[in-house]
Parts: sequence; structure tokens; C-alpha cells
Amino acid sequence: MELVALGYFGVVMLLLRGVTPAQKRRIGGAFAALVTIFIIGSLWIRYQTGFFHLDHWEWQNAGGLISLGKWAVPSYLVFAFLLLLLILFRFIQKTMAAPSGARVWLFVFAIFFTLIYVAVAYIVLFVVVFFFFPFAP
Repeated sequence: MELVALGYFGVVMLLLRGVTPAQKRRIGGAFAALVTIFIIGSLWIRYQTGFFHLDHWEWQNAGGLISLGKWAVPSYLVFAFLLLLLILFRFIQKTMAAPSGARVWLFVFAIFFTLIYVAVAYIVLFVVVFFFFPFAP
């Protein structure tokens, strides 16, 4: 889970290539803080639920996975929404530099991309929820 969060931060940093240094500091710093809070929170929940001294199956049977899921699922929603905002921010920056005739089609593409992104995020949400809550439908 922590490696996925670091990969997420890597994607954010790739999206921030080509922005001004001030934007990179502010946006990159905010995402770095969120990823750090997520990693520390997940490690803390694992520590509190006995992940590091119990067997894996004992930890799952004690409800540790559900406790961790209560932290991971809302974090996934926040991270997915913020990544969409960052993608749209970068896309709109590139669109504003395009010729005026192409801007309309690029904004239509942005709306289409947003709809696809939301659909894929919803499907991945089901996978994430099913990973932490095995009783999910």
C-alpha cells in the first residue's frame, strides 16, 4: 500500500514537469504532505491493530484489515479526486496555449476524459473496497 502511494506521488511529479517552480513547490509539496500523512496513518493503524506482531491470518481475523480499509478507502477517494484535478489543471494549461480554433475540441476532450476517469475510478473503488472488506457485494 505504501509503494502504491509512492507510485502515486511519482505520477504527480511527472504531471508537474514543465510547470513553474513556484507551482511545483506548492502543488508538489501539498501532494507530498498528503502521501506522507497517508503512509504514516496506515503504518500507525497497522501498529495499533497488531500487524507487526501477529500472524497475517490472526491480524485479518482480529479485524485489522477492516480498520485499515476504513483509512484507505476515503484516502483513495481523496487521492483520485485530487489527481483528476491535477490532470485537468495541466490539460487546461496546455489548452490555453493552443490556437483558439482547437481550444473547443480540447475542452470537449477534457470533458470526455473526465467522464472516463470517473468511470474507471468507480471500478477501481470497487476493487479497493473488496480488497479491504471481503463481505462487500
